[in-house]
Amino acid sequence: MSFTNQQLIGIGIAGVLAFWYLKNKAVQTAKDVGEAVNPIDRENIFNRGFNALYGSVTDGEGTLGTDIADWVNGIDG
Repeated sequence: MSFTNQQLIGIGIAGVLAFWYLKNKAVQTAKDVGEAVNPIDRENIFNRGFNALYGSVTDGEGTLGTDIADWVNGIDG
């Protein structure tokens, strides 16, 4: 099977466009993942998960940090 020059150009253009699309998707996915695991961000996936778990096994008010601060300062919750 042989391709004409026009077919080869079309295949090449389609390949370049597919590569460009996939590259942009990969970059966006990497940014989303980086944001989700950013240790500085209070809304990172680990903090949200821990706070949800902590809230379900405690009274649901406050966080581990606020509960420790209350305990250290002798404040009854």
